[in-house]
Amino acid sequence: MKILKKDDDKKTSAKKKPVSKNKAVSKNKTAPSINSGEESTADSESTSGFPGLMGRLGAIDFIGSLNKFKSKIIFTTVIFVILVFVGFAFSDEMLDYINKPFLATGNKLNIFTLMGGFMLRFKIAAAASFFVLIPLIIYQIWSIFSPSMPKSSKLSSGLTILTAILLFYGGVAFTFFFILPEAIDIMIGFIAEYFKTTIGADSYLSFIIFFSLAMGVFFETPVIIFVLTRMGIITPASLSAKRKHAIVIIWIIAAIITPQVDPLSQALVAVPLMIIFEISIIISKLVYRRNKKNFCPYNK
Repeated sequence: MKILKKDDDKKTSAKKKPVSKNKAVSKNKTAPSINSGEESTADSESTSGFPGLMGRLGAIDFIGSLNKFKSKIIFTTVIFVILVFVGFAFSDEMLDYINKPFLATGNKLNIFTLMGGFMLRFKIAAAASFFVLIPLIIYQIWSIFSPSMPKSSKLSSGLTILTAILLFYGGVAFTFFFILPEAIDIMIGFIAEYFKTTIGADSYLSFIIFFSLAMGVFFETPVIIFVLTRMGIITPASLSAKRKHAIVIIWIIAAIITPQVDPLSQALVAVPLMIIFEISIIISKLVYRRNKKNFCPYNK
């Protein structure tokens, strides 16, 4: 009987030992799962670089954002239509003001179609409405993503939007008041006396709108560089390394959008753009240092 009891005790102890091993194994299995989760989050944080705007956009409910985007498009379209009607009522005053640089040369613009007068008024009304609506359009886009941003990011993004709006209008004003009068005089000077100038009013207005819009977009370069640097897409080192290429591209753009091939008229466009590019590099350096100090995991 004692022998049988000893054998039973050995069997029960043998059964109990595997259970304890399984518990240890289960504990070991659960522990790596937690560590693996921590390692995965650490890897994701290390691979994500600077957790800027792109990391925050992942928390957005895109379905809800899409519905908000549709409603904002409808709202903006309604405002645009209303402004077009208002602008159409003041189209004579706007056309008179825009045509002053050309009329100062002693020439007159021409309309070649029966509907030309109406389409000219509609075009200036639509263009003016678009330029007025740019702050609203930017704000509507920002309001879609702002709920997922922390308060500090909301403040910085609000200042970025304000800067972008001011730079755009600054570029348009610089073009209209400084570049266009000189450009129109130079272009008219190319027309010989034995030619009759029959420049269309529609083509002239299209040129004014395109030229002003292009310069307004070019003046947005510091804001674009700021956003791309904050997202970790570009660095100030890459911008500085490509400075020569940027200067060549700037002068090519100046040669395309300026009507005259002389260095003076091209410099009126190229020099401000070069200054803006250098300012963009300085802004990129400041943003990069801030990102590296606040977000880079290797500095912890």
